[in-house]
Amino acid sequence: MAIWKTEETLDELISLFAPSGEDQAILDGNKIESKKLEWLSARLALKALIPGLKYEVYKDQFGKPHLNLEGLHISISHAKGFGAAALSSVGPIGIDIEHERPQIHRIAHKFLHESEKPWAGEDITKLTQIWCAKEALYKLHGRTQLIFAEQLKVNLPTNGTALGAIIENGITSSHALQWQKMEDLWCCVGY
Repeated sequence: MAIWKTEETLDELISLFAPSGEDQAILDGNKIESKKLEWLSARLALKALIPGLKYEVYKDQFGKPHLNLEGLHISISHAKGFGAAALSSVGPIGIDIEHERPQIHRIAHKFLHESEKPWAGEDITKLTQIWCAKEALYKLHGRTQLIFAEQLKVNLPTNGTALGAIIENGITSSHALQWQKMEDLWCCVGY
């Protein structure tokens, strides 16, 4: 995984990434500068993971990004001032980055599983960790709509790692989760 902290101007990021074709069209289609910065930062994080290789990113029918390179799985995320990417040659992967924000209290009821409530309580850090992990699991899954509070479950983190579960059609799949914190930004990778 790679995290890109955006300290460059838009022109500097464009120069570093050198978009062409579809990437340029996506960039041109976004009129909000902060969103352009985040998009470019995530693409530069991905580029840092596979330096020197020519590749294209495309999205499947569910919107999940893929590489045109055989056997490599990716996930991309961005948040204010940061972009992130994860790469796996073993299987699907999901990454999410989130800033700690008090607003998370308003949506906690939508994503907390009953088993997570006693641990998380009203703690912004713990709520952000769970939200970030569930977003990573959702991206790893990458196929259909999931109900976060019912179909995604995070075991209590220990030393920055935990197990997460995706429950779909009565089948539970378990996935490793790893967190990392930079400033007020949480990053979680699920695989």
